[in-house]
Amino acid sequence: MDSIQAGLLAKEFAVDRKLIEVLIQRGYDTREKMSAFLYPSFDDLTDAHKYVGYDAAVERIKQAIDSGEKVLIYGDYDCDGVCGTSILYNFLKSKGVDANCFLPNRHTDGYGLSIETLEKLAEEHLSDLLITVDCGITAVEEVEYAREVLGFDVIITDHHEQGEVLPDCLIFNPKLSGEDCYRELCGAGVALRLVEGLGGIEEMKKYLDIAAIATVADVVPLTYDNRIIAYYGLKVINSFNARRGIKMLVKSCVEGEVSSYDIAFKIAPRINSLGRLSDANAVLDLFCTDDNFLLENIVKELNDSNSKRMELTNDLTDYCMEIIRNYDFDEKPAIVLSNAYWDDGIIGIVASRITETFNRPTILITKSGEVFRGSGRSIKGINIHKYVSQCEDLLIKFGGHAMACGLSLKKENIDAFSDRLNQLILADYPMSYFIPHKRYDIDMSEIDSSLDMARGLKMLEPFGEGNPSIKFKESISSKDFRQMGVTQHIVCRENDKETVFFGGLKYREFLSQSEKKDIYCSLTLQSYRDRVFAQAKVQSIECKTAEEQGDYMPYLMTGFFGGEKYGEDIGLDEAISMSNKEFSTCFVCYDIDTYNDFCAKIKGAGKAVEVENRCSANYAPLTKIIFAPLSVKELGFYKNIVLLDEPLGYNIFKKSLSKHTKLYCLGNNGIIKKLSTFLPDYTKLSKIFVVIRDTLKTRDIYGISDLYYAIAKITDLEYNEFVLSAVVLADLGILKMSGKLYIDTAVKTKLSESRIYKLIEG
Repeated sequence: MDSIQAGLLAKEFAVDRKLIEVLIQRGYDTREKMSAFLYPSFDDLTDAHKYVGYDAAVERIKQAIDSGEKVLIYGDYDCDGVCGTSILYNFLKSKGVDANCFLPNRHTDGYGLSIETLEKLAEEHLSDLLITVDCGITAVEEVEYAREVLGFDVIITDHHEQGEVLPDCLIFNPKLSGEDCYRELCGAGVALRLVEGLGGIEEMKKYLDIAAIATVADVVPLTYDNRIIAYYGLKVINSFNARRGIKMLVKSCVEGEVSSYDIAFKIAPRINSLGRLSDANAVLDLFCTDDNFLLENIVKELNDSNSKRMELTNDLTDYCMEIIRNYDFDEKPAIVLSNAYWDDGIIGIVASRITETFNRPTILITKSGEVFRGSGRSIKGINIHKYVSQCEDLLIKFGGHAMACGLSLKKENIDAFSDRLNQLILADYPMSYFIPHKRYDIDMSEIDSSLDMARGLKMLEPFGEGNPSIKFKESISSKDFRQMGVTQHIVCRENDKETVFFGGLKYREFLSQSEKKDIYCSLTLQSYRDRVFAQAKVQSIECKTAEEQGDYMPYLMTGFFGGEKYGEDIGLDEAISMSNKEFSTCFVCYDIDTYNDFCAKIKGAGKAVEVENRCSANYAPLTKIIFAPLSVKELGFYKNIVLLDEPLGYNIFKKSLSKHTKLYCLGNNGIIKKLSTFLPDYTKLSKIFVVIRDTLKTRDIYGISDLYYAIAKITDLEYNEFVLSAVVLADLGILKMSGKLYIDTAVKTKLSESRIYKLIEG
């Protein structure tokens, strides 16, 4: 498609031309494809009769309805399984069927069908027909037992990848159909299409809201059929006629109109929380009753359970991050971690977080009963189910799809599984594949109006897997951010746009400087009172060049925490040789002359090393040079840190780096002479001390930049002079930080006792 056609389509669809370009890049490269995407229609759904096994499953269920058979629905405990089970149960009950449903307990029953659970259910319900939802495709032995011993007729409805042998029963799984069918439905989507066959399109539409929640929650691609389901399901959720249970849950956790983001990060986690921590069966009533009292209790239970789940998830994420500090990013493309004491209800969530952070497939494994169970997530392009299936001889059971997997194995096979999985992936993908590449879709400089762009983005929703939200880059020099109240957040308001940086207070000074930098952000349409505006949420900052020294705060802060020298001295040639691998080594420098000299030598040696300035864009330990990092916490996953400039203190590195990280020092100290111009004399330092002391008496302040802004209105101190003064006071033991900054009044000392003052004074 040429630029003229793209321009015409932009006018026809009333969206910014850059959005048309993004759609073309995502494969919607004809007018017809683009129109179908922007204006979803039920007419574009796959003809369900084309699906293998669909008609036979529909006919068998119709037979059960007509002949008054008892039906048992066997679902899964996650959001997709809960939603799919609810859809089928609600439909069958509306037709007068004697139907019951069961969701296994993650902790006592495990995933999917089990013979022990089937025996219990057969005795309890005496059902004629067993229908699975979101499970069963690999349950060959269990289905045979259910049919031959327990006397069930069985229909499997599932969307996961099949094994080498299929269960001997009726099966409706889109994965078994050809490429002329849409094969990426979630479990609830499969149940929804089944209802369509049983009651028609209008009957199907009654359950779009439930199916939309599952479709977003299960992270299936929001394309084609799934996009239609999610698009219209969200309309139902946001309508006056929304299902009562969903409406009450939404009211408890979402402000304004519900988006796919709200489903993914607010609604679905609550629905999932009970199944992760206890028993998911209670969640079914959220979709199956209109009883206000019962729904109020369910919503409260979901919110309470979700709060506990969030706490456990955050704790486990922090724990795993500490383990990963020792990971070999040079040799292992996949992250596999195990611990017998983790909660198996949250390992999938944490695996997802780690995958997103490091751009690598991740599997977490923990003990569950007599075996170890694992949950994994993958990245675009790597089919995790394919590689796990090639380890079948080491596993007891496994299942899943391209982006997620579940498995069980014996403890003694965990290391062998991890080794083989990494070998298999490494055989197909070079380590360079795991380098985070393009981080934005649209450059803000190429659009006419942020507000119009935000309006146009609404046409591309719902966003999710397969239709990721549009990412933006804005190149700035100086931007005037203001602190939001007493929080760590900052905001910059400009006409019809505001830029918000949550947790960005420590970057405020850097953002105000004239140095060129790139902000990576999302963009949404917002309204407050009578004001409609575009809101950009900053996700990261990147600065590739260090053309000016700017402030010296990052270097001076190495002295704030003190610490004697440690690490190994290294020569220039040896340092350059450490840039050979894609991951593992970070070169840190603070002086502009050191930076320019080392960059020139690296280039002269034929190396191509990534460069960042002030801010580390991600946690993945990509080999790079970083100039004057504002935080060294992000560097804790490196195997090697090479300090090109001699720091004023070493504790800041000891505290942030893994005990397995090796620290090397090149030893340049030219930056020390440059600092002498900012060194106050004794009289001025005494005055600065008084201002700091009086300020900290009346306010709680947690950072040096915050302290500077607090006193800037009553002094004419230059920023570098102030920071250097604060560092000298810290070196003397007078100014301390323990959460917040404070003056230790018990310390009595002389300026001559400051090692840093004497060093800079020369």
